[in-house]
Amino acid sequence: MGTRGAGARPERLPHRSHGPAAERPPRRHRPPPRVPASAPTPLRLRAQEVRAARAAGRGRDGEALRAAAAGLDLLSAWQRSFGALDLQASVAMHASDLVFTGLAAAVRRRDPATLFEWSERARHLSQQVAPVRPPHDDALAADLAELRMLRADLAGADWTTDPTVRALRDRVRERQWSATGSGATRERRTLAETSALLPSDTAVLAYVYTGTGLHGVVVRPDGATVVDLSWSRVRTALDGLRADLDMAALTRGGAMGPVTARALTARLAVLDDELLGPMRRAAAGAERLVVTVPGILGGVPWAMLPGMHGVPFTLATSVSRWFHGTTAAASTPSVGFAAGPRVPRAAEEVRHAADSWTTRGATRLLQGTEATVTAATALAASVDVLHIAAHGRHAVDNPLFSGFELADGVLFGYDVDLIPRVPRTVILSACELGRSSVRWGEEALGMTRVWLHAGADSVIAAPVTVPDDDACELLTAVHDGLSTGASPADALASAALTTGVSAPFQCHGNGF
Repeated sequence: MGTRGAGARPERLPHRSHGPAAERPPRRHRPPPRVPASAPTPLRLRAQEVRAARAAGRGRDGEALRAAAAGLDLLSAWQRSFGALDLQASVAMHASDLVFTGLAAAVRRRDPATLFEWSERARHLSQQVAPVRPPHDDALAADLAELRMLRADLAGADWTTDPTVRALRDRVRERQWSATGSGATRERRTLAETSALLPSDTAVLAYVYTGTGLHGVVVRPDGATVVDLSWSRVRTALDGLRADLDMAALTRGGAMGPVTARALTARLAVLDDELLGPMRRAAAGAERLVVTVPGILGGVPWAMLPGMHGVPFTLATSVSRWFHGTTAAASTPSVGFAAGPRVPRAAEEVRHAADSWTTRGATRLLQGTEATVTAATALAASVDVLHIAAHGRHAVDNPLFSGFELADGVLFGYDVDLIPRVPRTVILSACELGRSSVRWGEEALGMTRVWLHAGADSVIAAPVTVPDDDACELLTAVHDGLSTGASPADALASAALTTGVSAPFQCHGNGF
């Protein structure tokens, strides 16, 4: 990263000339040039970046932390003028080196409070400003509808290269940026506040990636511990993980099924030992877990690790937001289901899941030609729990163009911003929609984050391909728990134990 070797200077040979030059005093370190407060924000951020890097290079970690923190505070003030998720994440690119410099200095300090503070700073980059829900934009809705038609017309081709598509995508982004305002600023929690507020059965596992190493902070009601992890072994296990997960799902029941299953089991065992095990040991006795991860760990199927089987956990966007975000559940929740086309058991899945709510809440189902984008977004605005079973696709180039296929086309991430009120709990029974794209080293942005940013408390989704049978059985059982008042994380953990299904579905946000 930009901070590596930032303080190094080339060796200087002794000056051997004679005369006036020899009598000059030795050159001193020059202070960095002063940048006036009136300078553009990116330039002022760059100045703080240089100060932090110089201090870190000279072993002055306290000074490096102060300079990096000052830079991030400057960025926070800048971000308050933006409400759109992708715009906030793009602005955060200016903080990449500041974050890594601060994280590395915090790791060297070995102080749990300092490392936790910097873990939260990294998590908080694109979510410290709560968005103000924009008014309905008919022009934006029309552009998205046209994009849906173009995507259908260009099926089988790389639709993003079409000039008309590119122009429309740019226009959608610009409309959304101008329409979404910023609201209140979310405050970060300190380690002391977190320990004091944690329930007695809960621990926080906060993972920290410095660009060269992997570490963690485990926070319990009675204290906190810094944990060192083997990044080299974790990285080796991560290489090929997605391919193993996809192959295991696609070859189940075939001749290659046992081979791919063994390879995946071995890889998950390494991650369990190297990534989860040391943190769980430091959180001994905890029955529930709040997990925060850097973008580099965004593809880990935590629910499939042996040490997580049957354990209620939530992948929180940040610990601070986990504390601030949960709202009271409705006493008689309304529940909505939508089944997209070409998913073999989608209709069966939503019908059986709806049966769990027969006597406990009002339910609505969209199937076949009724499951349109307009109907689904209207449904989302009127229910407390939304379950969509459909084919999903993650758009790496712009995750807000990720979406799932409905009867008349793809419901994009940008469509979510047209929903005036989103459900508290969203279940995405669609492959890939739990994936995120790593942006600028520490930011992760995907369809799950889109719903959370829009105001959902929790999202259940999977980052990889899931067999239809597993999704149908597991998620139907999840509704058995939700309908009796269980939290999403508790309902998902209980469903895994009841069904015996090991699947990559996991709870994001405020799962309990």
